Amino acid sequence: MKLDYRAELTTGQKRTTQMVVSAFFLLLTRKNFDDITVREICRNSLIPSSTFYNYFEDKYDVFRWAFFKYFYKFYPELHEKMNHYDLIDEDADRIFDFLQEFGPMLKKVFRKNPENGTLHQLITQCMTEIGDIIEENCTSGRDYQMPYEIVKHTYVDALRQILDQTFYGGQTFSREQLHTYMNKVFNPK
Repeated sequence: MKLDYRAELTTGQKRTTQMVVSAFFLLLTRKNFDDITVREICRNSLIPSSTFYNYFEDKYDVFRWAFFKYFYKFYPELHEKMNHYDLIDEDADRIFDFLQEFGPMLKKVFRKNPENGTLHQLITQCMTEIGDIIEENCTSGRDYQMPYEIVKHTYVDALRQILDQTFYGGQTFSREQLHTYMNKVFNPK
């Protein structure tokens, strides 16, 4: 990514990235990811392509930056050394809050993008990277009954399944359901 999603942006950078990301996601509510061009993003965000390329490499970079930026907004301690798996209840709250804030728009996006299409694959790649960040920053103070790599993939797969069930399956999860499900998966007793 050209931009660091953790960096504080200047007012001008915030305005430009917001215009690009908003235009991009508006296009995603109307079209399949594969059919969107940088030219369309620029036209809809009212910025020249030279400005676009100062910030982003391509439409994949726009998505990745937005994904990580918003994930980091909900999980600012993502890069801290801690045992993330002891924070399952906080994670459930964050997922619920994310779905509340972005759910309506994402439902429109997912309607235009097939379940195993390019956008879905990009989301899976980004979520796997989140799992790698968590793995890198988790402390080793907790014993797992299975290899940690399996725990990490189970966590990422659970998050992906929640999104898939919400946006492709039409499932609505309450905050309490997310707490229950995630605790059963990650803290079985």
